Amino acid sequence: MLNKNQNSIKNKKIVFKIPEFPHVSETFLVAQIVTAINLGYNIKIITRKLISNNISLIEKYQLLDKVIIEDYKIPSKKFDRALKWILLLIINFKDVYYVIKYYREHPKFSLSWLYQWVFYKQFNNVSIFHVQYGTNSKPLDILKKTGFKPAVIVTFHGHDAFFPINGFIPNNGYYDNLFKYGNLITVNTPYLADKIIELGCPKDILSIIPVGVDIGFFYPNTEVKKNHKALKLITVGRLDKVKGHHFCVEAVHQLINKGTDVTLTIIGDGSERESIETLIAKYQLGEKVFMEGKKSQREVRQALWEHDIYLLATVALSDGRRETQGLATLEAQACGLPVVVFDSGGVKYTLEDGISGFVCDEYDIDCMISKVKILVDDFDKYKQMSNEAVAFANKNFSQQLIDSKWKTIYSNLSNGK
Repeated sequence: MLNKNQNSIKNKKIVFKIPEFPHVSETFLVAQIVTAINLGYNIKIITRKLISNNISLIEKYQLLDKVIIEDYKIPSKKFDRALKWILLLIINFKDVYYVIKYYREHPKFSLSWLYQWVFYKQFNNVSIFHVQYGTNSKPLDILKKTGFKPAVIVTFHGHDAFFPINGFIPNNGYYDNLFKYGNLITVNTPYLADKIIELGCPKDILSIIPVGVDIGFFYPNTEVKKNHKALKLITVGRLDKVKGHHFCVEAVHQLINKGTDVTLTIIGDGSERESIETLIAKYQLGEKVFMEGKKSQREVRQALWEHDIYLLATVALSDGRRETQGLATLEAQACGLPVVVFDSGGVKYTLEDGISGFVCDEYDIDCMISKVKILVDDFDKYKQMSNEAVAFANKNFSQQLIDSKWKTIYSNLSNGK
């Protein structure tokens, strides 16, 4: 039987608002939802688009029946749209004060605003809205300003903090209402926290909560024998310019030219695949660098077990955006791999420099090469760093630790604190 406290939590609801769900590359969002479920909350998920070919990611958690499509049910024909608008206004006449306030927050009149307001009204009795991505916080920022009851948490992930967002959204007070009326803003590293503060977020509503690692799933496996002569390097992540895969290939090219026998496995897919393959062909590394494409979590874990060192050569994009955390770096350390990374964005916060891995200046391939050489030439150093990598990930980023932080936050906000 549930005790009184558990029963109280179970009666409280959290609505997660996610743009498109579920994305293969954003399994941490599923983990966040599972955290709330494990803490005993009743949850729903609002999304604009359900990605049907990724349903397997959420089936094991029975999340599909918790998904609500953000559909305002606006009739396509003008006459029907106007007629339904009048009916909705009559039905919600007792709340006309809030409807008028909501309309006044928009620069021009549109029938759509009432449809939107009615859609969100059904959630006015939930405890918390937890929004993923700052750009997905609308219209909750205006709803909060005009009397919406639930506490609103918005978690930023990186691209949503750099204007123009997605190349076209200007910073014309875009987050002003959110920062004024939102209850809590969360980010994953001090790096992203600084960016959010620069945008005008008050420090007293900002909290740093990293994305956690499931150390029950990612752990060292001594049963996997690394019977290979060449040192095996690995990097995991979407093939995007910000991930800097080209620098990893360049490092391998130079290591081999200097007499160090290494291979590199690249797991992930994306827009940079062709250019990376072109660079591999240019250096004739077809037998040394392997493009493995997308892999499941189990396949990624197996690959980590079979490799020696993890590389992450993230760099700045033209708009100044950088990697904000780097979850795969932590998963690699949890599996016992020392890491060598560029000091870009929030990546340096995901390891202990000189203890669980090495941090090199952004773009400094020579440093990356020298740090890999240290681990190649000094096996005792490698083993020590491998052990420290596991300890660091477990101590600072275990999902259990992160869940305890969310337990406090959800409890305080659901109780009106």
